[in-house]
Amino acid sequence: MEIRLATLNDQQQVLSVLNKVTLGLQKKGINQWEYPWHVNKIVSEIKNNYAYVLLMDEEIVGTFCIKDIDFLSELTIDSKSKYLSQVAILPEYQGNDLGSALMDFACSFANEVNKTIFLDCWAGNEKLKDFYLNTDFEYQGDFPEEDYFISIFKFN
Repeated sequence: MEIRLATLNDQQQVLSVLNKVTLGLQKKGINQWEYPWHVNKIVSEIKNNYAYVLLMDEEIVGTFCIKDIDFLSELTIDSKSKYLSQVAILPEYQGNDLGSALMDFACSFANEVNKTIFLDCWAGNEKLKDFYLNTDFEYQGDFPEEDYFISIFKFN
């Protein structure tokens, strides 16, 4: 497994991963992400060096973003904290410790730049919330987001 910054050559594969994962979540009743994803958003994140890819045998099987944030919902956070978002691993690759490797990468990244990293998920996704707690993220609470609640976690 390899994790690297996404390049513009990766944009269609990143878009495909995000769309497949989004459809899978929506089938489970988890509507945190809108379908379809827009390529312009992906291109912007790649150009800003926010987007990363997970590769297995040179195939992109997952993606995520790490970017600067100054606020997150109603939660008070340190200026220029990091935000881990758009974590998506193709369903056929889930359960193979790729999520744990991704979390390790994100936490190491935050430690290297001496920043706190935050992430969130739909408050009703108990399986994902348990996963985050088991990867040393601290639960910060549930906060309103449009017409649902998100659970926010942080790693120092």
